[in-house]
Amino acid sequence: MRHKEVRDLAWVIKSPSLVSNQGDWPTIVAPDKNEWVDTWLLRLDNDPRPLLQHLAKEKSHFLGTYFESLWGFYLEAHPSFNLIAKNLQVNGRQKTIGEFDFIIQDCISGDFIHQEIAIKFYLGFKKENSHSFSDGEHIWLGPQCRDRLDLKIDKLINTQTRLSKTEAGQCTLNSACKQHTNEDNKNLSQISSQIVLKGYLFYPENDTVIAPSYCNPKHLKGSWITLTSLTNNIEAADAWCLLSKSNWMSRFQLEYGQTEPYRNFYIHQTDLLEAVSEKINKESRPWMVAGLKQHTQGYLEEHRLFVVPDNWPHLQL
Repeated sequence: MRHKEVRDLAWVIKSPSLVSNQGDWPTIVAPDKNEWVDTWLLRLDNDPRPLLQHLAKEKSHFLGTYFESLWGFYLEAHPSFNLIAKNLQVNGRQKTIGEFDFIIQDCISGDFIHQEIAIKFYLGFKKENSHSFSDGEHIWLGPQCRDRLDLKIDKLINTQTRLSKTEAGQCTLNSACKQHTNEDNKNLSQISSQIVLKGYLFYPENDTVIAPSYCNPKHLKGSWITLTSLTNNIEAADAWCLLSKSNWMSRFQLEYGQTEPYRNFYIHQTDLLEAVSEKINKESRPWMVAGLKQHTQGYLEEHRLFVVPDNWPHLQL
């Protein structure tokens, strides 16, 4: 696909979930392989203006907001769903209790569905972990050390997807759905919850780390390595690129005409190492790097890794 935003939209819809369905969990939304999706995406790639206009409405440029906006665009266009509400706040007597990411209605059954969505990138390492959503031996931590896979799953399962079962949640849902359908919806107590969780798990280069048993065997994978180790152990590639967060979704690609103005594109290993070292030493945070393979029209991402400061994770776990 020619347009990055359309490639990102396709990734949001069709990439594998980070986790698999478990017996007592809400439904994990699988990649949409419907033929309608492929036709629709190709049409958007020929004329991306509807998507670009939709994205332009968002004031925030955070990756999570971008992800939500793409998912909302997909739901609005999907012939099988009615989008009832997005980011619907649930208020108690004196405070906000929570928020529904998306409320949709199945056009065939008429049933309402509550969806909680997230995009996450976690780096794994061996460390004793007593949390109930861990295997006891590993921690999967966000690159900025502010988020953990086990804690996120706990919040999704035990808090976020249960919001619809609370009295305040039911009241909010009934009001929102009544505005949309102009009638009371007595079956809202049976509203189903779903989880959309996309992203990558990054494995250490020189250690054996195992993902939790609830992770999807087909989840997207990368690797991580310390800055010092990178200088002696850089993976072969035709070229490399430092990826800003806006490029963390779909496979990165550059056409030949784009390589010259792209400032984070490197042909030589020494240039890459110098750029990564400067970034990490200045900012003291991990940077994502994509290894690129040359093809007839340009360069396409073959693998990705996080390069982290030598003292990462720099916090008390």
